[in-house]
Amino acid sequence: MLTNEPIRRRTARLAGALAALALTASLTAAPATAADPPPIYLGFGDSYAAGIGGGAYEAGPAWIPALPCVQTAAAYSRMLGGENLACSGATTADVSAVVTAAAYNRTAAPYLANASVITVTVGGNDIEAGTAAAQCAASTATGFCKAALVNSLAVKLPQLPGKIKAMVAVIKKYAPRARIVLTGYPRLFTANASMPEEQKTTIRTLNSAADLLNGTIALSALANRVKYVSVTNQFTNHGIGSADPWIVGPPEPLCLPTINCALKGQPGDVFHPTATGYRYGYVPALAGLVP
Repeated sequence: MLTNEPIRRRTARLAGALAALALTASLTAAPATAADPPPIYLGFGDSYAAGIGGGAYEAGPAWIPALPCVQTAAAYSRMLGGENLACSGATTADVSAVVTAAAYNRTAAPYLANASVITVTVGGNDIEAGTAAAQCAASTATGFCKAALVNSLAVKLPQLPGKIKAMVAVIKKYAPRARIVLTGYPRLFTANASMPEEQKTTIRTLNSAADLLNGTIALSALANRVKYVSVTNQFTNHGIGSADPWIVGPPEPLCLPTINCALKGQPGDVFHPTATGYRYGYVPALAGLVP
């Protein structure tokens, strides 16, 4: 006669196996982890990083050395949800000084040490590009313009790679987790059919100078194993002289008062992006690289 004993034994063994499996799973399950901290994005650099040309001036953080540190609310770092630590007039050495000051500031140090992304727009002041643009905007034929171009491109520009190397080393030291991104500058001018040939020649010369600066920054980024982002394409057909300029122009005839002249009392806006330029020039170029 058949009995139920084998079935009962098999059932007991199966129940024991399931219990053991459950116990093993409970012992080997991955421990609970806290949510990843939110990404931190910091923007350093000169007037282009600070947002000059984009609106009313503001003072930067009080702990930044070499005050006053002038910024605006239109800085691309702020538009992208980051912190604006850039200052008008800054050179590569000034950026290094600001980064170092942040590292020893009780409030800023944790953000710097845990930064996810750091962007830097700098180099124009190192080579006195603004002086060259101001001297040459009307004509490249003057002695003042020629001297300014020689100083900027032949004397100062060859020194820039070494200065960028030193600056990047400081950033890497104090922000070891950050992805470092160097940006370029826009071409300032756009030629149009109504311009005399001399003015078109001036525009070609100054835009070529901007290309040389950008090329030097790009090669320096490559040499120092950091990222370079160009904004040349974004600003194409939006330079001074275009129908839709995103650069603040000098006095007439290049600047149309109803479009893009400097704000009253802010002559330093000239040759800088407008708020539209920052929003539609720099922001799209960097949008995929910042948190």
